[in-house]
Amino acid sequence: MRLEFSWLAFVLCLFLQQDLYQDSVQAANILGIFSYHLSSHNLVVLPLARALVKRGHNVTLITPVGMPPDIEGVRHIRVPKLNQRVQEMIECDQLLDFFGSKWIASLMAVSMLYNMSSDILSDKGVQKMLQDRNEHFDLVMLEPSALEALYGVVEHYNATLMGFSGGNVNWSTEEVAGNFAPSINDPISSLGYSRGNSLLSKIYNWVHITEEKLLTHLIVRPSQLRIFKKFFDFSEQIFYNMRDKYSVILVNNHFSMGRVRSNVPNIIEVGGLHLTEPAEPCDSKLQRFMDDAEHGVIYFSMGQEIMVQFLPEDMQQNLMKSLVQFNQRVVWKTELYNMSNKSDNVYVIEQPPQRAVLAHPNTLRLFITNGGLLSVIEAVDSGVPMLGLPVFFDQFSNLRWRQLAGMAEVLDINNLNADTLTKTIVELIENPKYAMRANKISKTFKDRPMSPLDTAVWWTEYALRNRNISLIRLNVDEIPLIHYYRIDTIVTSFLRFGLIAVSVIFFVSVCLKKYVSNGLGYQLHYS
Repeated sequence: MRLEFSWLAFVLCLFLQQDLYQDSVQAANILGIFSYHLSSHNLVVLPLARALVKRGHNVTLITPVGMPPDIEGVRHIRVPKLNQRVQEMIECDQLLDFFGSKWIASLMAVSMLYNMSSDILSDKGVQKMLQDRNEHFDLVMLEPSALEALYGVVEHYNATLMGFSGGNVNWSTEEVAGNFAPSINDPISSLGYSRGNSLLSKIYNWVHITEEKLLTHLIVRPSQLRIFKKFFDFSEQIFYNMRDKYSVILVNNHFSMGRVRSNVPNIIEVGGLHLTEPAEPCDSKLQRFMDDAEHGVIYFSMGQEIMVQFLPEDMQQNLMKSLVQFNQRVVWKTELYNMSNKSDNVYVIEQPPQRAVLAHPNTLRLFITNGGLLSVIEAVDSGVPMLGLPVFFDQFSNLRWRQLAGMAEVLDINNLNADTLTKTIVELIENPKYAMRANKISKTFKDRPMSPLDTAVWWTEYALRNRNISLIRLNVDEIPLIHYYRIDTIVTSFLRFGLIAVSVIFFVSVCLKKYVSNGLGYQLHYS
């Protein structure tokens, strides 16, 4: 009899648990628009989309063809033109020259952003979705970038607007989050941004960010407004008001990586989100190559988007000349299998399973990288010291914070020579402080109350449950400008200081005048 009651209670508990689960998580229609044909961004989107489907939500993704790959349970709307936009930039013969000029890069970026917004909204699949009266979305997820014409999709469905940034936080992300604090400004592009701490550097950086803001306000936003008006019958005021409609913004960042920020409540750090996906294992040949490395392994990769063939020939030779000198074995990511001067100590592979390589015990010696955000996160997670060779965009800042944290050194790729490279590698391998610091940061990175994926899912569902975004947004309009920047305190302090200074000057001048007049009178009397 007791056994029967036990089984009955067990079944009842399962039923109640399932019922409570269904009540707490209602299926929602979620639309994600992710325009970049970059593997790094899509590696971050993939686990979240899968998790939301598993939670019972209906997920639709508008993306380039093949990125991310088809996800079971997700409806994909592919925009082929997005593939060619970034591909044209990556395959440009003048890739390094393109990123050598801030203004050329900016003008190219403006054109690319305009084309991307137009490509998405003019796509047949997207237009079919927008014109279908049976379509409804509760939440639209966008990259908080300059593709502001896509705000029309959010307004069209009267949906909650949520941000999802696969890259670093910059001043633009801070603005749409409602955080205008000037003390934490980071540029959109690090090209030409000073990394010094002097007053001159701060002034220069203020000018740099002011230039970016002018470019955004005078060129990028008006061009996006034209597309917005072309595809949607909404007012210009709605276009500008949508910037204040962001609810939660997920960012691929974590404070342990060296950049502590004064985030507002709606900016949620989920750095390491892509690490929740199973890591691709090494094949038997690569596994044996690393297992047998008596002195450890050095791993060299310039990321997924930069091909070695684009690197200057002399730089490739300097890299090879330096690396073959060491006892450590080298795993080299490259598409060039017939490299000259290749040593038996070097394992050449086009698509290495990077996470498995970095997680191998023998790879804890060194990771030579261009400093892409996901690569840096994976190195931090595995506790591997880094030698940074940044090329463009956020790579400079990614590696700068790792260098300040004591687990990396950074070299200028334009002034690279074999001697400097060799000395730096020796320092990183033989000085134990880098490995110790990398290991300590790795432990801090992993020490969290929730996994990055669980955090992302919880806050996504929070945005679905709470459409009143005023609960988590800083409303700058409610804070007078004078109080926001504490101008009243500054002015009061200056007035007090000025009053004291004027009083002292007046007192001194009176004393000097009296002293001079007395002295002059004495001299006249004496004469």
